[in-house]
Amino acid sequence: MNITSSNTMIFKKEDNGKVHYRAGLSTKKQDGTYDKGYIDVRMPKDTQLENQTKINITKGFLSFYNYKDKENKQHTIWYIVVQEYTTDKQLEETQISKVETYTTDQLELPF
Repeated sequence: MNITSSNTMIFKKEDNGKVHYRAGLSTKKQDGTYDKGYIDVRMPKDTQLENQTKINITKGFLSFYNYKDKENKQHTIWYIVVQEYTTDKQLEETQISKVETYTTDQLELPF
C-alpha cells in the first residue's frame, strides 16, 4: 500500500537516547469533537526532525510487526515507513526561490 500525505504532524519522542517519531491523526465525530490517535513512523536513516514538524510524505508505505504479550496474546503494531518527504519549511523555501524579482526598468507601467 503506497502512502502519500500533506501536512502530517510528526511528533518526536526521545527514550533512552533513541529517537521515535509518530504521526498525529484525528477524525471528526458527529458531535463536532475530534478523536485523536497516533501511528509510529519510521523515517529515512539520519533524519532529524524537531517535535511537531509538518511534513508532506511523497513516498511511503504501511507495514507492521506482531508480538506476543505476557499472556501469549498476539498484537499487531502498524507503522508508516517514510521513504521520501519534504517539510513545510522546504516547500516555502522552494516557493520563495521561484518568485522572480523585477526592476522597475523591466515593468511596463501604464503612465
